[in-house]
Amino acid sequence: MLTALHFLTHIGQSWLVANLVPGSRKDRWLVILAGVALDLDGAGILWNDSAYRALHRAAGHGALAALVLIGLAVLAADRPLRTGALAALSFHLHLLLDVVGTGGLPIRYWWPASDRGLTYDGHWRLASWQNALVMAFTALAVLTIALRSRRSRRHTLQPPPPPAYRVGRG
Repeated sequence: MLTALHFLTHIGQSWLVANLVPGSRKDRWLVILAGVALDLDGAGILWNDSAYRALHRAAGHGALAALVLIGLAVLAADRPLRTGALAALSFHLHLLLDVVGTGGLPIRYWWPASDRGLTYDGHWRLASWQNALVMAFTALAVLTIALRSRRSRRHTLQPPPPPAYRVGRG
């Protein structure tokens, strides 16, 4: 349950970053994706604990993944530089929350070049009042911005539509 709430906090914080400046719905989705896609490296848990420990907080939580996700955001965005900068912020905000807010496995930012991990000795336990406060603040901020911007729940959660193709004359 706490892990799911922590993941929802990552989504909420990425959404907040995506809404720092005006942008298209597609650009906001690219920023959100950059802030949460890195947790796909935890899929090793589907195989076994060894696969999970080998890849989680390495393959998706490093500089290589950051370059790929930010690069994809820049290539696909309506406003490439702005979206790339917000995607970088969203990605690294996720890393900060992981290092400070969960402890556990170290972030191997320079993987695969190095297995050296980033940790913080003063990290919070997952079930801590600090994490509860971050989760509550994130939820409140998302709700406040969503209400102020008057975006409907359906609009903010729905992925962008596919590109429209026009058939021209001649």
